[in-house]
Amino acid sequence: MIEETGKIIKSLSGFYYILLENGDIITSRARGNFRNNNITPLVGDIVNVKIEDDSIGYITTIKERDNELLRPKVANIDYNVIVTSVKDPDFSSKLLDKMVVLAEYSSVPSIIIFTKLDLLSDEYLKKFNSIMDYYKEIGYVVLTNSSEDIAKFKTIVSNKFISISGQSGSGKSTFINNLSNGVLNIETAKISKALGRGKHTTRHTEFHKIDDFYIADTPGFSSLDITFIYKEDIKYLFKEFSATNCKYQTCNHIDEPSCQIKIELENDCNKYFDRYENYKNMFNEKKEQKRRY
Repeated sequence: MIEETGKIIKSLSGFYYILLENGDIITSRARGNFRNNNITPLVGDIVNVKIEDDSIGYITTIKERDNELLRPKVANIDYNVIVTSVKDPDFSSKLLDKMVVLAEYSSVPSIIIFTKLDLLSDEYLKKFNSIMDYYKEIGYVVLTNSSEDIAKFKTIVSNKFISISGQSGSGKSTFINNLSNGVLNIETAKISKALGRGKHTTRHTEFHKIDDFYIADTPGFSSLDITFIYKEDIKYLFKEFSATNCKYQTCNHIDEPSCQIKIELENDCNKYFDRYENYKNMFNEKKEQKRRY
């Protein structure tokens, strides 16, 4: 029996597929003590694995994680790629900002990919170009699924492990297929006309190797829960709000006097696009949750 170190790149039906440092992939199970201690290995975990004669490994140690995304559940990633469609399903700025907030909460840099821009009229395309420019200004990498941007994307994520998340039907699988020039051929599904959203085609989390990077396709979703985040912390997860010079250091940018953000909004109601309303909604959702309990 030998012990190796590697990274979990796939989890399915109780088996973990581990990429070893020498490039081999070993199929493994987790030792019973993980289950007894309510510990679940995640895709992306760096682990020690003992390999027996039958080539089946057993995970013995999970090393400390650099980061951990809660949705999707992956660990030790360099970027979380957020794919958001502008049409079919319709664009939801609230859902986009919730995904961004989750990544910020986990200290994971985000790359935002806008898809299906070709379905927009010239008027709406101009609007979305302004939205994309705003996210760039506040510090995010923002791209589309055009061939030119796909080339830029590959340069940014070279030699990285990245996850990809987004609303069901947003075009995640199509984006991955375009990245791999169709080699992966991940299943895609049409939008449900009755539900107005996509159907889930990815049912587990797995890292796929494309060129010199690994990307994890993950199950899609139509809603997100961030109620585990303290309401007072949400403002720090909106980049442009965390450095404002309000009169009171504890300002939550809601009802406080001399709030710099509200003063700016009085002068320009479009300054933050929908970001301030999304922030306020998240803050109030958390406040209502506290009242219920």
